[in-house]
Amino acid sequence: MNRFNFQIITKDFDITEYKIYLGELSRIAVKSHADVLQLRNKKLTARAFYYAALYIKSLLNEFSSDRKPLLIVNDRPDIAAVAGADGVHIGQDDFPLEMIKKNYPNLITGVSVDNLKQALDAQNNGADYIGVGPVYGTTSKIDAGGTISPENLKTICRNVKIPVIAIGGINTYNIKELSTYGVDGVAVISAISDSANPMETAAAFRRNIDKMAGVKY
Repeated sequence: MNRFNFQIITKDFDITEYKIYLGELSRIAVKSHADVLQLRNKKLTARAFYYAALYIKSLLNEFSSDRKPLLIVNDRPDIAAVAGADGVHIGQDDFPLEMIKKNYPNLITGVSVDNLKQALDAQNNGADYIGVGPVYGTTSKIDAGGTISPENLKTICRNVKIPVIAIGGINTYNIKELSTYGVDGVAVISAISDSANPMETAAAFRRNIDKMAGVKY
C-alpha cells in the first residue's frame, strides 16, 4: 500500500526550461524518498512530452532502485510504455482503463475519481490506485472541478481496497486533517514546485505521510 503514498507531480512547465526544472524536481523526489514522480503537462506536444519522459527516466536511472521513485506519466499510456515509465495516470475522459490493462499490462495504472461509483469502477477494472480530489481548492489543475466533501472522501476510503491518494490544495498543515479521513497518501503539485524551499517542504510531507502510516523513526 505504501508504494504510492507520497506522489510529487510536475507543474505545467515550458519545454525551453524543462531540463532545469525536471532535474531539480527529480533530485527532490529522490532525496525526500517520494514514492512517485508523475510527469504531467497539459501544454506540451506529444513529441515534447515524450522527450520530457525520457529525460526524467534517464535522471532516475542514475540512482539505485531502492532510492528512486516510480515514474508515472499522465494521460498517455503509449508514451509511458515507449519511454520506459513505470505507469500511467488517467482521468475519466482519457484512454479507457480496461484497454490500458489489456494493451499495456505491465504499466501501473492510477485513475482520478471524485465519487464512489468512479472509485469502485476503477478498482473493479484493475486500477492499482486512485487519486481522489480536489480535496481542497487548487489552482494547479484548472480542469479539476469542485472540491469533494469530507464525507464523500471518507465513503470512498471505506469502500475501496486499493490505495486512495488525495490531491488538490494539500499542504503540510491540512495533511494532518486528511489523515483522519482514511486516505493512504497524497499527491502534490504547487505545494512543492512553488515552495520557497521545495526540498524542505518535500521532506516535511514525507514525515507527515509516514506518521499517517504509523512509521516510527
